[in-house]
Amino acid sequence: MDSNQRKGLSKKIIFDSEINLNRICWVRESFCPMCKEPIEIIFDDLPTEQEIIEAEKIPCDECLAGKQKSEGVDSVVEIIEDDHSDHNS
Repeated sequence: MDSNQRKGLSKKIIFDSEINLNRICWVRESFCPMCKEPIEIIFDDLPTEQEIIEAEKIPCDECLAGKQKSEGVDSVVEIIEDDHSDHNS
């Protein structure tokens, strides 16, 4: 077993809709850190151990979209709270 297989990496052909061509990429099967759904992490080049660790911290697209949406709401609430505190002075 080579070291790439031990890292859980495999080569796959992925269709890239931006350039309308197939690309050969490195893929690692993993799980979303938020919802625990299975995901594929795609790397253009052979990743280092550190790149794999960092990539596994990133949530899936659905969770990421929900997280960004809730962070946007939090910032709006914070602005409104700041605005109200000015009136109380």
